[in-house]
Amino acid sequence: MKFNEDKPSLVILTNLYPSPWEPNRATFNRQQFAQLDDDFNKSVLVPVAFPDWFSHRKEFKQTESLRYVPYFYLPKFGRRFYSAMMFISIILHSGLWLVRKKPKKILASWAFPEAVAASWISKLFSADFYFKVHGSDINLHGKIPARAKQIVKASKSALGILSVSQALADEMITMGIDKEKIRVIYNGVDHQKFQFQHAIANKQSDDYILYVGNLKKEKGVIELIKGFAAISKKYPTLKLLYAGPGNLRSELTNQAKDLAISDKVVLLGGVDHNQLPKLISQARILALPSYNEGVPNVVLEAMACGTPVLVTNVGGIPEVVNEEVCGKIIEAKSYSAVSEGLDYILSTTWNKSNIQLHSQQFSWQNNKRQLLKMLMSINQC
Repeated sequence: MKFNEDKPSLVILTNLYPSPWEPNRATFNRQQFAQLDDDFNKSVLVPVAFPDWFSHRKEFKQTESLRYVPYFYLPKFGRRFYSAMMFISIILHSGLWLVRKKPKKILASWAFPEAVAASWISKLFSADFYFKVHGSDINLHGKIPARAKQIVKASKSALGILSVSQALADEMITMGIDKEKIRVIYNGVDHQKFQFQHAIANKQSDDYILYVGNLKKEKGVIELIKGFAAISKKYPTLKLLYAGPGNLRSELTNQAKDLAISDKVVLLGGVDHNQLPKLISQARILALPSYNEGVPNVVLEAMACGTPVLVTNVGGIPEVVNEEVCGKIIEAKSYSAVSEGLDYILSTTWNKSNIQLHSQQFSWQNNKRQLLKMLMSINQC
């Protein structure tokens, strides 16, 4: 992106961004921030935990508009100091880079420690400060008093706070954050990319349920495999596909053996984002039985493909999923709820066109319009 003196300089601070070893990480952030190139001289600063930095140090390709920063901290110790450690790491590594950028606006994506560190950086450069919250940055960190206090203090200097759901906005208000600063802006979907794709003629498609995301306990992946096992005999051709990396891969493999469904469970590993539209559109169900969420983009992408979704009643999910049209919302942390939900969706006829129509309200065009309104507005704090 070429520098244009007529555009204000915007620096985005976020660890939720693709990296050389995780090219599909947080593609929704990359898509959202790419929309700002027409209106700002945009640069992205990505803190990388020092163990990952050391492991992948030869893979980084630093540019003037995208910079990775080694972030030093003491794992599982003194987490209240993570914001200070991130601030110091950024200034030591990329202070001169920031001086060259002369940022007029700083946007942090993630409440702790990114937003807290960014609030201090914005004061150093007399820049307007904004931040975006996603889900567990408020639902988890916001429940820890020492961290919550830092988030609330950072919010006092923010000109605008982007919340991906009303549920998250309500949580922030409960924490003591000024509701007048909060803007609920739902993430969008690339509807040209995510749409129903017909199976190749004369080729039998696999009959499968699909999970997309990190293989973590908090994503409900264990409840999903147990719930699937409970209905597998009723649907003998049905498979369960997991698309994503994670540390529960071996546990899922063992669970599949114990449940006698090893031939029905497929661990695909990381899948390129460009491959997801076809994979999602051919699935019988997109299942995401998470314990906590903001508004997961994969659910919006599934609806854009016309695929019914099985999701949990957490975060902003009930705000974007219409059960009469799009699928089933269940309680979290219950494999029996998963099995009942899967059976319900599989035994119900769904209108793909109606699901897609519902998804049209979640577009990047709407997202950009609202985001620019927040970034360009002049607030009195």
